[in-house]
Amino acid sequence: MCVALLSMGAQAQEKGDVAVGLRGGVNITKIEIGKMEETVTTFGIGAFGQYSLTDHWRLELEGVYHPMKDHVSDLTMGLNVHYLFHLSDAFKIYPTVGYGLAFVHSEGYKVTSANGEISHDSEDETDGGIQLGLGLQYNLTDNWFLAGEYKYQPGILGDGHVIMASIGFKF
Repeated sequence: MCVALLSMGAQAQEKGDVAVGLRGGVNITKIEIGKMEETVTTFGIGAFGQYSLTDHWRLELEGVYHPMKDHVSDLTMGLNVHYLFHLSDAFKIYPTVGYGLAFVHSEGYKVTSANGEISHDSEDETDGGIQLGLGLQYNLTDNWFLAGEYKYQPGILGDGHVIMASIGFKF
């Protein structure tokens, strides 16, 4: 039994490991402005880099771009900390906590109706806040892995719920 437990750590991410990858998924944000409430769903694609501080702790830097939808696009950058629970050689589950910063671009546009013309000027804004989540990683080989994550982003452009799937390569 001791040999089996010791061999489980052989596939674990170790201190100093670096991983990079791509991710994509959906962001569901509840926006409240005064008495108006709206839920906006956007799809995003991005990249990430990870560095293992120990066998259990790792840092992650991520960037996710949400293309233009309803005249608005954004780039969200995040710095996260993961604590890895090694369930087996192949499976890891990890809570994540971090800080996200969104750079939002709103495109200018004009709407013409029977009552006249309404215009909206182009503008840029920045918003940030904490992000909390949970992830699951499955190692395909010693180097390749798949991951799925859920993150809750209270206060970043509203209250966001982010679901992402990732593929990564560990060096």
